[in-house]
Amino acid sequence: APTANKIELNIYDAGNGGKATSVVEMTSDVKGTWVASVAGDLNGKYYTYTAYFDGKTNKDIVDPYAKSVGVNGQRGMILDLNSTNPDGWNSDSRHTYANTTDMSIYELHIRDFSSDPDCGIKNTGKYIAFTETGTKDSNGVPTGIDHLKDLGITTVHILPSYDFGSVDETKLDKPQFNWGYDPVNYNAPEGSYSTDPYNGEVRVNEYKQMVQSLHNAGIGVVMDVVYNHTYNTNYCFNQLVPGYFYRTDSNGSGCGNDVASERSMVRKFIVDSVSYWASEYHLDGF
Repeated sequence: APTANKIELNIYDAGNGGKATSVVEMTSDVKGTWVASVAGDLNGKYYTYTAYFDGKTNKDIVDPYAKSVGVNGQRGMILDLNSTNPDGWNSDSRHTYANTTDMSIYELHIRDFSSDPDCGIKNTGKYIAFTETGTKDSNGVPTGIDHLKDLGITTVHILPSYDFGSVDETKLDKPQFNWGYDPVNYNAPEGSYSTDPYNGEVRVNEYKQMVQSLHNAGIGVVMDVVYNHTYNTNYCFNQLVPGYFYRTDSNGSGCGNDVASERSMVRKFIVDSVSYWASEYHLDGF
C-alpha cells in the first residue's frame, strides 16, 4: 500500500460480528509494503486492515492474499494450512498427460453436480459430495463421482470456486444461484459449497477432499479462473491502493471493472494466485 499514510491490522475471534480483540499499527517497509509481528498462537483468528490516506480512511479491508475467509468473505483468516490437509494428502499428485489433446474435459458447476433430489448423494451441493461413492438414482443409474468414472472422462473443469460475491452464505436455506464469475477473494475457496461457511478452515479442507477424491478416481481437476474483473470495484486492492488495480477507461470484460493486468503488481498478484492454487490444492490446470 505505497500511497497510504498508515495501516492497521485488526484481529478478531470470529469471521463476522464482534469488535477487534486487538489493533496493531503496522510499520512501513520496503517498496510500499507494510509489516507487523504479533506474538502468540493466532491460528483460527480472523483479520482485516484499516488504511489511512490523506483525508480518507478505508476500514475492514480483507487481505488480497488471505488463504481463507469467514462467512461471505468479510474477514481474512489466519490459518495453519497443514492442519487442513486430509489424510493421504501428501501422497496426492497432479495428473499429467502425454498430449493435452488426450484430455476429455467435463465442465461442471460444483453445486449443481449433486443437487438433483434423486441423485442419492447426502452432501448435496457441497465439495464433499465428490467424496461419496456408490451413489445411484432411483433407477439404479450411478451418480456423482461414479457417473464421471463411467463417462470415461480424464478431467473435470469446475466453474469458479474461489470466494465469490452474489450468494449470501448466511442464507443457504434459501434458493440462490450464481455461476461464480464475480470474484471477491481470489485465494480463498467459496463458502457456500462448504458444510460450514462460518469456519474458514472447513472450506479449505473440504476443497482438498474434493480434489483428492477426483484424483483418486483418475480424474484431473481444472479450475475456471476470472482474473479479468471482480464482483465490484470495492475489491480489497482498490481499498489498499486506490485507482491502481482497475482500468478506469475500459470495459473489455463487459462488467465495467476491468482488472489492470498490464500493471506490474497486478500481474504479480495473478501469477502468485495461480501458483498458490496449483501448489496448495494440487490443481492440474486453469
